[in-house]
Amino acid sequence: MNKILVLLVFFIISGCGYTTSGCMYAGNKIIIEPVVNKIKITSENREYAGYETFPILIENKLTNTLVRKFNSDGNLKVTSQDFRAFKLNCAVENYNKESLRYERDNDVEEQKLRLNVHIMFVDSQGKSLQDKTIQGETTYFLTGVNSKTEAAAQEDLIDDTARRIVESIVEEW
Repeated sequence: MNKILVLLVFFIISGCGYTTSGCMYAGNKIIIEPVVNKIKITSENREYAGYETFPILIENKLTNTLVRKFNSDGNLKVTSQDFRAFKLNCAVENYNKESLRYERDNDVEEQKLRLNVHIMFVDSQGKSLQDKTIQGETTYFLTGVNSKTEAAAQEDLIDDTARRIVESIVEEW
């Protein structure tokens, strides 16, 4: 019985080894450049898609949300000027709205929003540490008890995208 108890205590103390902490950049500073909007509102696929909308000032909202997320994470300190700081450049490349579910009379019941953002994370010497596109997404209902407006869903989309960007930089996988 004592051997089992000792073994059980050992497993409880040792844990499974999974952690979300341990940022390799911890203690450093980051400069978050204002997000650039590169969505081509006059492109052909937008011109003929009558249901497509254009999110107003999505780049400003994403910049502010990124600053909030990095501040709440705490691994990288957000600063506006420091020659030793990392730099994060983001560009919104695409905003897409897709119908997922229809009601019996062919009215849209549920939609999905996607936001593609290209990020470049560089060190103080300009060496690229990450250069990739991250996609945030959210779904929302237009009718029923859980219905939302598109503007409210866009806030969720921006929050999800910012969370994914911060995780891709902070967490080591």
